[in-house]
Amino acid sequence: MSFMARRLIKQFKNEDYKKNVAHSFLHPNQKINLFRDGKKKYQINQINSGQLVTIDLVKNPTNQIIYFHGGAFTVPMNTDQLEMISKIGTAANSRIRIFDFPLLPKYSAAEIMDFVMAAFNKVTADPLPIFLVADSAGAALAVQLFMKVPTKIKGASLISPWLDMRLDEAEFVEREKSDVMLDLKTLKLIGDQFAAGLPSDWQDVFNPDNLNIGDLQIFYGDNELLTPCNLRFIQALKKSASVMPDVTSFKDGFHDYTLWFKLPETRKTIKEIATFIKDRRDA
Repeated sequence: MSFMARRLIKQFKNEDYKKNVAHSFLHPNQKINLFRDGKKKYQINQINSGQLVTIDLVKNPTNQIIYFHGGAFTVPMNTDQLEMISKIGTAANSRIRIFDFPLLPKYSAAEIMDFVMAAFNKVTADPLPIFLVADSAGAALAVQLFMKVPTKIKGASLISPWLDMRLDEAEFVEREKSDVMLDLKTLKLIGDQFAAGLPSDWQDVFNPDNLNIGDLQIFYGDNELLTPCNLRFIQALKKSASVMPDVTSFKDGFHDYTLWFKLPETRKTIKEIATFIKDRRDA
């Protein structure tokens, strides 16, 4: 990681940033919605207790990105996430489709996935090629969608994905010591709540037989609490018959680093996602 990233990590430790993140996950302000007052700026379709938000930042988009935000399934999308996907969409000449999904604890994982599938059916009315971009918890939804409709999606880019809801292995306890962002007890609590409401057709992402999907990028930091499940997912992808993932890991990197826009690692990631999309949109 860069000097700037290492300085941020030191700052996070001094400020006990992990404690603040855990509090926001457990006590989110779900009354906040970035899009509620932006009807003139965004095209909003209300779907199954969530909303599909369409944003056109370029005049003639050549593809569309479906974006799933992080936030442990409890926290509404924030301005940094909106800025990140806007930067990616502009660089990739994309129409942005934000899946602003309903949240725990009011809604179950099954209800969230019902929204995802209904919103996806709406998106497919647009003939532009479809790509997925997701960070953290949003990646769990993106991968499920990719596995359900692999032929309708050109590729997916996952940033610091959270794909294991249980986090039961002892190695996660060790990993937590170096993670400046995520609290294991908090993730396990929310993960158990999410897993309790899974739909019957939820697929195991660590089973290579389920991974009959297309091209996929993964970005994460080596010191993240979630690194062990990232590595397990990558191994499963490599054992599958259809995909060889494009993986970028950053030494000493922290969770969701792409929400800090001055980092060279963030600029590199945005550039690589945009290139990934542009290289595949006509394939």
